[in-house]
Amino acid sequence: NAPTVQGALETAVKAICGEDVRVHGAGRTDAGVHARGQVAHCDIAKHFPPGRFRDGLNAHLRPNPIGVLAADIVPDDFEARFSATKRHYLYRITNTRANLALDIGRVWRVPRALDADAMHKAAQRLLGKHDFTTFRDTECQAKSPEKTLVQL
Repeated sequence: NAPTVQGALETAVKAICGEDVRVHGAGRTDAGVHARGQVAHCDIAKHFPPGRFRDGLNAHLRPNPIGVLAADIVPDDFEARFSATKRHYLYRITNTRANLALDIGRVWRVPRALDADAMHKAAQRLLGKHDFTTFRDTECQAKSPEKTLVQL
């Protein structure tokens, strides 16, 4: 029952189009996780000049911390979730004894010394295609538990 990006976008679309629509994202983030470059789609009847739909969404999204970078007309068979070909994740570790200030909630603070070389060596073993069945949610709808990690 918390506010969501999807809900804010659907409210903004209704404000500028007068249509109740469902916004479909390429994926969901966990609570406290921030998405950059998230792709979403919705089907609307109204036609807008280039840039106008994006600008209208952004105007109605304020003061939410959400920004629409682009809005384009896509083929009818485009589905944000199933048309995605890659996902990129960034996990940040701050290795400092000082408390966090600006990065609270966005960085994992580890106050003890880390062995970055050992961490890198271990991470390289995860490169390639692997079965992540053990890590899947019981309601996961992905077609396959196999994922390919190309960079760590």
